[in-house]
Amino acid sequence: MKIDVKKPDGVFVAALRTGLPPSSSECADGARKPYVVISSVPVELPGLTGEGTITPHVVFRVIQGYRYFGSYGITNIVGGADGQACELRNVVRGPAGKGDYSFGDVGVLKAFAPDEKVAPAKAYDTLGQAARYAEEGSEFANVQRMLMSLKIKN
Repeated sequence: MKIDVKKPDGVFVAALRTGLPPSSSECADGARKPYVVISSVPVELPGLTGEGTITPHVVFRVIQGYRYFGSYGITNIVGGADGQACELRNVVRGPAGKGDYSFGDVGVLKAFAPDEKVAPAKAYDTLGQAARYAEEGSEFANVQRMLMSLKIKN
């Protein structure tokens, strides 16, 4: 299933996707980029914790490339070791046989190349700008409430 969430003016906010196939991210050590978790709030999604996962969280994370790229979503997968990752997945590993879930602005956040399309991920000139988006604006507060409202029935 895929459901897009948009503002009244039609601007895309997030997408809910269910039944996704399991994914893995292989990453060469030299390809890892620094990332920061700016906001992380636990969300209650019963039955979605298992081997190799953490308690699901609504997160806003930023990865450093030629700019700072930010994305929000729900995940129960650790981003990467020592604050370094090739990509950050807004994915929740689902129960066996049910598939994974994604609820966020992008399914996978990475350090985009200068010629790549960034939207709907966010791009910032500084880490401080990204932090202000999450801490001071009403847009992220509204998105966070929406993401935390997700209920999954087994």
